[in-house]
Amino acid sequence: MLGLGNSLISGVALDEFGINHSVLFDGSNDEIDFTTTALQTALNASNANFKASGSVSIWARFENTSSNGQLWDFCIDTNNRIQLQYKHSDDKLTFTFKGASTSKLTNYDPSSGLEGDGNFHHIVCTWDGSSAKLYVDGSLRDTVDIEGVALAGDFDDAAGATGVEFIQGTSFNGNADFNGYLDDFAIYSDVLSATNVTNLYNSGTSDQSKVSTVGTIIAHWTFNEGTGTTVTDRINGYVGNFGTGANAPVFSTTNAGA
Repeated sequence: MLGLGNSLISGVALDEFGINHSVLFDGSNDEIDFTTTALQTALNASNANFKASGSVSIWARFENTSSNGQLWDFCIDTNNRIQLQYKHSDDKLTFTFKGASTSKLTNYDPSSGLEGDGNFHHIVCTWDGSSAKLYVDGSLRDTVDIEGVALAGDFDDAAGATGVEFIQGTSFNGNADFNGYLDDFAIYSDVLSATNVTNLYNSGTSDQSKVSTVGTIIAHWTFNEGTGTTVTDRINGYVGNFGTGANAPVFSTTNAGA
């Protein structure tokens, strides 16, 4: 029933008021910081071994901007990270797997463009010991060989301290401030297949009821809180904290489930 706890209508998990939300970033240092000791421990080599294999799924709508935008960044340090950015100058997506200062890139540069098209796009990044793949809107767009490129260190090497960060919306040096909407952010400890990705894509809209039916899920932030300055993953309760003051994104009813 709407208004009582989290409701599920047509596969879309809603907030306590029956409203589906995304998070809007304004292109000026807005961020969500997911860096907690609990999440770092869950991703480390003795648990998920996320640096060796994994997948990230997210829905994004790109507003007009004059700079690059960071959709997400899982970073041990500047030379060892896994990240997804929107590149404004080329109007393309770039998924980077970087180990020991060696960067391997996958790209998607659609002829019709992404910026300002008014649509949410589903983006999945996967990696294992041999390749990294970028899927957009249900289709494989690019693959790169990453054999021999390994992340040095571990995601809990500096648990709770500067040096390991999981952030969204901006970069460490502040020159990749995302302008647009993000929705349904999910991470997995294994490599999603093309069929898994197609199932998540669901013909163009987000269906949250399917997020846990593929792969080995670690966390899923629906962003359906609607108010406040934190978001909580519905699988294991990992919390993401909004930036403070002008660096805080805002909840929006513009969402990928529409």
